[in-house]
Amino acid sequence: MMNAKKLVTLTLMVLTVTQTVYVSLCEHPYILRSSWLVNPVYLDGDITDAKEWIDAESVELDLGTNYGRSPPFLETKLWAKNDLNNLYLLYRIEFPYGSYDLDDQAFIYYLIYNGTSGFIATDKSIIGQLGSPQDQYDYDGSIWTNDVPTGINNVEGMGHYDGTFYWFELKKPLDSGDMCDWLFEIGETYGYASSPIDKSDHLCVGLYDDSQDYNIQNFIQLVIAKPSIANFTPVGGELAPTQKAEIIRMLLFRLTIYLTVILCCIISVKKLI
Repeated sequence: MMNAKKLVTLTLMVLTVTQTVYVSLCEHPYILRSSWLVNPVYLDGDITDAKEWIDAESVELDLGTNYGRSPPFLETKLWAKNDLNNLYLLYRIEFPYGSYDLDDQAFIYYLIYNGTSGFIATDKSIIGQLGSPQDQYDYDGSIWTNDVPTGINNVEGMGHYDGTFYWFELKKPLDSGDMCDWLFEIGETYGYASSPIDKSDHLCVGLYDDSQDYNIQNFIQLVIAKPSIANFTPVGGELAPTQKAEIIRMLLFRLTIYLTVILCCIISVKKLI
């Protein structure tokens, strides 16, 4: 029989394996993998033709108050694609007809915490149905500041309501160079937080309900696409992924980690017994 010391050691090893597997498999609940732009986007706040957004990946999520945790909940679908210079987003937000307001707006914002109570970088893009889009920065926890005149307004887009859904299209540079905006790079991932108390970088999308004067929003994680001949090839009106090799590579990498950890534990346990 094992003595108490050996039992404790074995228990810690099991916990280590469990934690390793959990951390490796744990993912953000809403991952939006941007696709490489193939078809041009016409920023009219609608799907202009059948090909405009067929080259884009999407994610479905529920927007809500309290960062998506409290009602009202709005069923939402978000598409993303990018080229070397710009990110393009398409929002489809289901919204009750009786609550429609011409001043409602869609937004996306990005925050990097400084480790305490402030921020290293902040950026917010707002698009509406009327007027010009807004580009903001310098968030202090309650108030945003317009980029102009310190920087320039780099946001383009508009939206409309069709009686069932809000539709918004947004275009923003990955790196505007004016020091007031986010700095996104090809192939990188942004938005690791999925809770308001998480001090990882925050990336949130949502709708500002003007009549209620509150945000209906949620966290997302965005993966910026890398350039290639074609990340996705339209086939018969659908998208055929060509990244199988990358997926297999990641699965094999994770499997190797698990097997290595388990093998080390087995060897250690044999020495203890």
